[in-house]
Amino acid sequence: MPCRCTTRRYDRASICPCRRAKLPWLSSAWRRGTGGGATEGSHLVDRTAPLTRHQMNAHSGAEASNRHFHLKYFDPPKGLEQHVLALFHFRWEEPEIADRHPGALGQLFFTPYGSGEVRFGDRVQKIDGQPYMFSGFRTAAPFRMSGPWHAIGASLSPLGWAALSGADAQTHLDRFTPADELLGTEVVTFQDDLVARYRSGETSGPECCAELAGWIARRLKAVSRPHEVVITTVLAWLGTSLNPDIEALYEKLAYSRRQSERLVAKYFGFAPAALARKMRAVRAAHLLAQPDLSDEAEAEIASAFYDQPHMINEIRRYCGYTPSRLGGAAEPLFQTMLRMKNLNRLSPFVELGLEDHAA
Repeated sequence: MPCRCTTRRYDRASICPCRRAKLPWLSSAWRRGTGGGATEGSHLVDRTAPLTRHQMNAHSGAEASNRHFHLKYFDPPKGLEQHVLALFHFRWEEPEIADRHPGALGQLFFTPYGSGEVRFGDRVQKIDGQPYMFSGFRTAAPFRMSGPWHAIGASLSPLGWAALSGADAQTHLDRFTPADELLGTEVVTFQDDLVARYRSGETSGPECCAELAGWIARRLKAVSRPHEVVITTVLAWLGTSLNPDIEALYEKLAYSRRQSERLVAKYFGFAPAALARKMRAVRAAHLLAQPDLSDEAEAEIASAFYDQPHMINEIRRYCGYTPSRLGGAAEPLFQTMLRMKNLNRLSPFVELGLEDHAA
């Protein structure tokens, strides 16, 4: 992006010298204040063939566990990659759990064990054993659970949310919607059977993930081709920069400005400007949670925000913390999810210095 004080344009790997002098907040010493935490394993399920229950169970998956909880991600079977970003199996055995969820992407999930509540601003929603879906959160949501807490679910792309639920993402922000309201009572029947077998030990967590993938695949509905193009165009646009040009998106979409805003909100939950603003903060937080931030990523973050207070305020707004406190020891799940590969499974997000930290 152009320098604020000149018209000179800098590439991704560099920062305007006048701005770098003003940005000690991106020094190596400052970055060490963001903390460490669990990193994700490199062994992913093979995308080239459909997964059987046995194969999902036998494969190590993408490990993201730490001393507090077990979290393992699995790639979706071949043919489901555009709709499901990952399947996950999660266990936290402590009796009382407090953390927060960034809610950057939609999910369908089951809770074999655990109950609690999540707070969206001034509103508190109870979480019990029924299946839930959410399309995303406006800001990171704090929650409390009575453990042990286990979850099995699928992280959905914007296309996956639309094809599975048929619902407007914007109207389902900041709420856990009982899944039967969107998918019918058969999702409750499926969950009850799966959870019963999981609790008895008949079916493992990875096997449950494989069954969930198959269940989702059989229920995906077609999204119109023009609207698919909108989704892929928006993803490509988001991948151009941490601070993408709004006008460039409108030029690429084959709709009026008002129609474009409505369609982007329908599939992503936010109009373009709000979407870009949120994703800039979430992705910057994701990068800052890395213990070994690359020079290229550092340059992108510095170029995306006007100054230090701007960056701090935006990350606090969408993640709930200032950068120096992102995902501290008190909230290990939040820290781990900031470092996970979900965002980068949307292929455009592998740009901007994220390749070595794919989440």
